[in-house]
Amino acid sequence: MAKILPVFLPFASCGNKCIFCDQQAISGVKAENNLISLAENQIKKWLSYDLSYDELAFYGGNFAAVNKQEREKLYRLAYDNGFKKIRFSTRPDTINNETLAEIKDYNISLVELGIQSLDNNVLEVNGRPYTNVQAEKAIDDILNITDCGVQLMAGMYKQSLYSCIDDAAHLSKKNIKTARIYPTQVLKNTALYSLYLSGEYKAADLADMILAAGGMYSHFTAENVQVIRMGLPEDAAENGQIAAGAHHKSFGDIVKTFIMLLYMDMGGKVRYSGFKKMGRKLYSKNYEIYPDIKTNDFKDICIEIRRNYLEDSKRFIKGKAASFASRLKSAANN
Repeated sequence: MAKILPVFLPFASCGNKCIFCDQQAISGVKAENNLISLAENQIKKWLSYDLSYDELAFYGGNFAAVNKQEREKLYRLAYDNGFKKIRFSTRPDTINNETLAEIKDYNISLVELGIQSLDNNVLEVNGRPYTNVQAEKAIDDILNITDCGVQLMAGMYKQSLYSCIDDAAHLSKKNIKTARIYPTQVLKNTALYSLYLSGEYKAADLADMILAAGGMYSHFTAENVQVIRMGLPEDAAENGQIAAGAHHKSFGDIVKTFIMLLYMDMGGKVRYSGFKKMGRKLYSKNYEIYPDIKTNDFKDICIEIRRNYLEDSKRFIKGKAASFASRLKSAANN
């Protein structure tokens, strides 16, 4: 896996603020008007810790909507600091002929698209200014030039749990390279917080998010899409900015343990170093006598999970998998 130096540009050229978003709280980086200075300071800080990065990434904001001259200065800043590879994240509605030509000209290694959902109603009520058709076209256009990654959310305002899983199932077939799965957190400096306080929005609990992310992870991994993050970074929690939502510092590990439990329930034999007690308690014969699972084994396991549990996402979130998620929720909270 490439070692990436992250440069965060909170709210840069967003044009609007999605109801769930507070990029300053998530990244721990304060927004500034001078993007070049903001990037320079972060690069200098990270390089003071370690010089052995493979690639630089511009995250946060809406990178492809940043003024073209500023984008070119940011590219040059990366190259001047010795980086030969650059990636960035942006919204689907910023992918057009100009940005596609730029992606090719500057040899951008990967573009991450903040898709969040493929449900047009969910996109609209959450302040996302594009449609599912635009999102899919942006993916296809990028894939004609370079690698593409997607970011999806679970538990958004007006979003069903099964639609999150169906989104991942659909996008996993598109030959994308990476995916991020974000359970929705209610951050205090957001419109979603007001909806939460009024009772209009009810935050999904940890069991629901384990279910959704488990299904999403299984679909992606079964199709060789690398899930590079599950859950938000810890900055927002450490700063006391999370008012509600399924947050856990080991969320990714919990989701993988959930998948292991489902696999062992089918008779699969593995050992996994996550939440060990539950696996040993429920499936000691399947769990203890086999060597530690390797990362590449997850693909075969996820194919089995998909085949046996995920043919109907509605039945998945209401069936046996739900009981495993509830038990893991209790174990994680304890």
